[in-house]
Amino acid sequence: MGLGMFRVNASPMELTEPADDIRYFLFMFGAIKAGYKMLFLSPRNNLEGHLNVLEGVDCQVFLKAEGTRVDHILHKRPMQTSVVPELEELLHESPVEIYPYAKSFEEARMDPCLVLHTTGSTGLPKPITWKLGILSTYEAWRTIPPVDGYVPPTEIYQQARRAYTSMPLFHTSGLNAGITWALLLGVTLVYGAPHVVPNAAYTDDMHKFAGVDASMGAPSIYEDLSRNPTSLERINKLHYVIASGAPLSRKAGELISKHTRVISNLGATETACLQRLAPAIDDWAYFYWHPTHSGIEMREAVEGLYELFLVRDPKLELYQGVFNTFPELPEWSMNDLYSRHPDPAKGFLYRYEGRKDDIIVLSNGEKVSPALMEATLMSDPLVKGAMVVGKGKFQPAALIDLAQPPPEDSSQRRQLVEDLLPAISDANEHAPGHGKLDQYHILFANPNKPIQYLGQGKIQRHRTYKLYEDEIEALYKAADNANGQFGLCNLPSPSFTSKQSVTRWLRQLVIEITSIKDLDLDQDFFKAGMDSLQVIRMARELKFQAKEANLRQHDGEEFSPAAIYSRPTLNQLSAFILRQAGVKPSTNGLVNGDADSHTNGHFKADIDSHINGHINGHVKGKIDGYILGGISGYIKGHFDGHIDGRVTGHIVGHVDMRYESHNHTLKNGHSKHRSNGDVNGFSSLSANHYVNGILGSSTSQNMQVLLHKYTKDLPHPTEDAPLAAQENMVILLTGSTGSLGSYLLDTLYNDKSVSHIICLNRTSDAGKKHLQTGLTRGLSALYGDRVEFFKADLANTQLGLPTSIYNRLLKTVTHVIHTQWPVNFNWPLASFEPYICGVRNLIDFSFTSKHKSFILFVSSVSAVGSWEDVDSVPEEPVYNLNMASTMGYGQSKLISECVLDRAARVSGVRSACCRIGIIAGPVERKLGMWNKHEYIPSIVISSAHLKTFPGMFPSRDRVDWLPVDKLATILVEMLTFSCASQQESSQSRMLTYNVINPHVVPWSKFASWAISLYSKETKMRTCSFPEWTEALGQTSNEPVDPERNPAIKLLDFYREAGGLKKRPRMLACDKAARASKTLREVGAVNETWVRTWMQQWGFKQN
Repeated sequence: MGLGMFRVNASPMELTEPADDIRYFLFMFGAIKAGYKMLFLSPRNNLEGHLNVLEGVDCQVFLKAEGTRVDHILHKRPMQTSVVPELEELLHESPVEIYPYAKSFEEARMDPCLVLHTTGSTGLPKPITWKLGILSTYEAWRTIPPVDGYVPPTEIYQQARRAYTSMPLFHTSGLNAGITWALLLGVTLVYGAPHVVPNAAYTDDMHKFAGVDASMGAPSIYEDLSRNPTSLERINKLHYVIASGAPLSRKAGELISKHTRVISNLGATETACLQRLAPAIDDWAYFYWHPTHSGIEMREAVEGLYELFLVRDPKLELYQGVFNTFPELPEWSMNDLYSRHPDPAKGFLYRYEGRKDDIIVLSNGEKVSPALMEATLMSDPLVKGAMVVGKGKFQPAALIDLAQPPPEDSSQRRQLVEDLLPAISDANEHAPGHGKLDQYHILFANPNKPIQYLGQGKIQRHRTYKLYEDEIEALYKAADNANGQFGLCNLPSPSFTSKQSVTRWLRQLVIEITSIKDLDLDQDFFKAGMDSLQVIRMARELKFQAKEANLRQHDGEEFSPAAIYSRPTLNQLSAFILRQAGVKPSTNGLVNGDADSHTNGHFKADIDSHINGHINGHVKGKIDGYILGGISGYIKGHFDGHIDGRVTGHIVGHVDMRYESHNHTLKNGHSKHRSNGDVNGFSSLSANHYVNGILGSSTSQNMQVLLHKYTKDLPHPTEDAPLAAQENMVILLTGSTGSLGSYLLDTLYNDKSVSHIICLNRTSDAGKKHLQTGLTRGLSALYGDRVEFFKADLANTQLGLPTSIYNRLLKTVTHVIHTQWPVNFNWPLASFEPYICGVRNLIDFSFTSKHKSFILFVSSVSAVGSWEDVDSVPEEPVYNLNMASTMGYGQSKLISECVLDRAARVSGVRSACCRIGIIAGPVERKLGMWNKHEYIPSIVISSAHLKTFPGMFPSRDRVDWLPVDKLATILVEMLTFSCASQQESSQSRMLTYNVINPHVVPWSKFASWAISLYSKETKMRTCSFPEWTEALGQTSNEPVDPERNPAIKLLDFYREAGGLKKRPRMLACDKAARASKTLREVGAVNETWVRTWMQQWGFKQN
């Protein structure tokens, strides 16, 4: 026992005792009466921590229990020292002189009465001085009114008559129990023997033998008890269990809550108790801060996480202990983060997620709350303590303090990691998609470097990290060079013996990496939500498992991201894997012959081998399944036959048919394919699957299929459309949370001719996102009700909006600006079909709307990316679908342009198409940033990682980029100009603009500016573009760090772009320049702009 002691306005006395010695209370109240204040030190502090606290309050008197060693402290800081009497002597019934205490509460409320200290979880512990007034918060807690049946926890506490507590008395929670239970509620407290360290077995004995009907302790104790059925039976007899000081894992909490009420207890040294209500038994993990008597505000700190603030209210003086501690503050943050209850009806409940200081920001921007992950890991009996780390890394790691001897060799380590897989998997449920633990990132503590714990049983983070910093860095380096001991994911190894086993493993892999569940066999990964980082991780896992299984590449194609992009379904990817494994698919059905029966789904077989020759016969039956799904091989030869039945399923593959009639002619085949029935359903076209002779190989034919699908039933007008308004415009803006969208919203908001703006986005929190991004980009704050935000799905009927809202928009909207489009150069065309569908739905909206809304479509120059004519790309609609780039992105844009132009000619829907080139970062403000993950910024950022910069980029030599803030103004000017020009002309065609910078500089100029702006330490050298892509490719086996090396995600794109021999295409932009004064005057990309962009990316410049 170590007690610091001091006069009320002088230095304190320090007391050092065992954690459960009730002499803490005796000295605390005795010192208050005598005009002193005690300092309680945690015996878990190291010497540096002890000295920091003692020095912070100028402690002069040190009290210690008999036999307590404090020489190491006194050697560094000499103090007057005394040995305190034993407890029996202090409680002896011999007569003592009365020592009166005559101050009233008002007189004494600001008198210092006790010094505690913070835990030191993020640094050295700091002293906190309590004043007498803070003790009133415990009494005030009993008086807060119930709300809708929710009562204060004190109502629950006093159901017990005899409670065991193992919380240390130098800690706020231990004092809380003594003051609240014993002094105010009349509950008898039972403490353990002073020199016994609290543990599960001891606590279980107290439940068994001490006659208690309630229990309070560190969560780690109840984690252990939850795994013992006999212990749970004893807990069943208790009124409640309080897990204090840290979160209890969900698994343990759910087990115990089936036997008794679980109460989570968290607070802070600075606040004493927080005024709250007790949640329902099933909501044991949540807190209900009193809505009128706490002054607590939950403010969103990061997406989905709320920071707890105490806001000073003079009416709540008795309830807000923190302002007794800090009377000068108007508000105080706990630095704790919480998540809101997922049930909207319980939005007043919040679950603790961790300290704000503990939030781990990974290099990919993901934020990991370690507290619940650590609690879940500690729920495993093998784990004594756990600490999740990873600040600035691509993914987190876990330092695990084992409850058993550590592994002695790699074999034992591997077995131990496998034993921990269930706990790791459970912990990952509390992690974001790109922030999950894997086997490579588990570090076991060394018994020779013992981990130190806080009073609540939590690891002292700051100190432990410093202690293990070298081992943590070595762990990450070892993971970077994975030696094949483990896969990257927490899954068993696959069996490459059958389609069923591979598909089952792939489904588990997708769930593990993306959390996408219930994925259909032919559902597109990217439509379901998979992103490029997840593709890379998936490809790495496939490579690893192929190496483990000694798979040889049967067709020379690697398990690369491109292999996944081109086979974005479980059926297609599993067929590819089986082919790589040399497993021949089973054939169910006829190849030569007739299929005369009703066939349900059997035509979705995967054809993985080369079929040379003729497929003779015909299909007369009804086909209700997928036709030619997942064709990964080559079918060459003739298809002699016809389909007489009705096809109501999906057509999957490259369809080389013309859809102008039901007599489909094969352009590249050796015969004709006749269908006497209808072809209905969804056409899900998959890139890079070549079916020559049956369906053809031309990508443009796939595009033709989609173009026909979304133009075949365009409506015909019955009257002339009214002219578009040029004043009091009501704008429907899609994609307002994107970079261009947010600047467009800002420009429209500041345009006096725009009276109202409706923003449609894919998420429901777009308004909140704009508020956040607007601040970081220096955009206008949105006041009043001129702007509305709605969650929408443009591919759905009524744009995914409720009928009432959709009908209101039909009556009011005058113009549509459509920017919402995923920018992903890896996706196949099929993945973009919902966005093409969205264009058609906007056309239908415009046609039906009262004002025949004018549509401005933000397209891309990649829509004409394969233009090879010596003449410039005209500012006109292009119907040669071969002119689109080879990427699904550009192909989908060109299809949409054609759909809009046909809608103009057939339906009279007025529109303008703006083919945008590269959208650069803002230059008018220092705030904002060009997205690091776009392909130009990625070159600049990854070049710093590679220490080499491409001095030439032949296929992209024309630097005709436009800054995003200037582009927003240009587009609004074009909208106004287009409406005016269509008023002057009756032409029913879509207006087309090539929106590029008319003032061009070469790539070499840009490269020279960028290279000169890197810091001298970078030692940048120039190289050719092929050399640069080769250097980038060398990093493909490194763990993906998108902050340092974002270009790796686009490696295939760079290889293709760098391999192009053609000269940069020329685009006419005369019409665009006439339509926008800002475009005419914008000026070329220059060194000042480049400097601004690199500053925004965080480069320190020469």
